Amino acid sequence: MTSITAAMESLWWTPTRSEGHRPVPGPVDRGRQEPGLKRVGARLGIARTVLGAAFALALSACQTPWTGPVSELPIDPPAAALATQAAPAPQQEPAPDHSMGARIAAVLLQRAPTMRPVDRARVAKAIEDARHSHRVDPVLVLAVIHQESRFRADARGPRGSLGLMQVRPFVAADVARRHNIPWAGAKTLLDPAANVQIGACYLGEMLEMFPDPALAIAAYNMGPYRVRRLVARGHHPRPAYLVSVLKHVQTLSSEMGPIATDSVEDALGE
Repeated sequence: MTSITAAMESLWWTPTRSEGHRPVPGPVDRGRQEPGLKRVGARLGIARTVLGAAFALALSACQTPWTGPVSELPIDPPAAALATQAAPAPQQEPAPDHSMGARIAAVLLQRAPTMRPVDRARVAKAIEDARHSHRVDPVLVLAVIHQESRFRADARGPRGSLGLMQVRPFVAADVARRHNIPWAGAKTLLDPAANVQIGACYLGEMLEMFPDPALAIAAYNMGPYRVRRLVARGHHPRPAYLVSVLKHVQTLSSEMGPIATDSVEDALGE
């Protein structure tokens, strides 16, 4: 029997224990048992010291495969910070386009909603090109289109005029030849962009021929030779056509805003 076993035996059981009786601690022989208990306590103390050192070493060496020791792990940021970082930056709305092309396109969209978008874009470009090449006010071109066809690309007049600007085929063929515009016969005038290109060129020629815009607009409708004869007789023609075009010019000018080139409205008001 070891000293530990002997110490426990003398501590918890009496020699006279019997079955069915609760154990009663017996007397301890201090002279015989105290050295053994001291040795047990010493061993337990050593064990605690060794286990504590091993546990501390394990904690200091504990690390994740990618970050290092536990004490160096980053603290997760608050959820609010994550939400702020993840929130996309507010997008600024594009600035409105106030260019001449955009204003012309807006008028065409409002007055010719059934026209194909690609045709509206081509017509807008033809009007803007006429502004640069012939110094024709885009507002005047749009006003003539309104008066002639109400923005209907397939409009046909009683005297054979066709398209948006109601150009007669023989006049269109002559204008196309002088300005190197592709011409494939009368059907060319049913192409909205080609019709406006030819019609705006012809209107520009009338403005060059007659310094007075009112006479130029009348000549577009009546023909230049007739207007010249009337002027030679001392008449200043102001047909109902001219009055209607001028009203359209005023309406469109208020919608489109000021234009950098000389406005036909200003010229007509002089």
